[in-house]
Amino acid sequence: MTELEPAGMGTRLVAWVVDRLIVAGLWTLVACWGFVAYLHVIRWPPDLLNLAALIGLLLLWWIGLHAAYFVVFVGGCGQTPGKMLLGITVVRWDGAPAGYGRALLRWIGYWVAALPLGLGFVPAFFTADRRGLHDWISATRVVHRQSAPVLAAPSPAPTQMLFTSSPLPGER
Repeated sequence: MTELEPAGMGTRLVAWVVDRLIVAGLWTLVACWGFVAYLHVIRWPPDLLNLAALIGLLLLWWIGLHAAYFVVFVGGCGQTPGKMLLGITVVRWDGAPAGYGRALLRWIGYWVAALPLGLGFVPAFFTADRRGLHDWISATRVVHRQSAPVLAAPSPAPTQMLFTSSPLPGER
């Protein structure tokens, strides 16, 4: 196992804020459109049951967007846009890419860590490897991108030349 440098808590916190701002912006756009559609479809004054349904749909949209954002980015490339901006990445404990399964476990771990007043994040401040409860649940860690192993792209298969270098008829 190579020695990977853990990302500092300040860097992780800034990446967290950037990611939350992006998710909040996307959610706000859809929430505004949903509310405008609600006003055009539902008669005024609004029925309490319809308003509760709208709030429920917006809550489901927020949970779905949050899950998709973090699972797809961390599972696909190991980084959310906030982590990309700050040069940190999520890897498995052994340094390999996290993958979608661990990204989903990590996302669930966020909620488990946050439920008891955020106490699940406290270990990340006091351990040498800077891992919180969500990292322990998913067997991942956040490291600086420069120290993370980069998977080499597979070499392209030999291909036949589509065009030859011989001159066209009439050229010399």
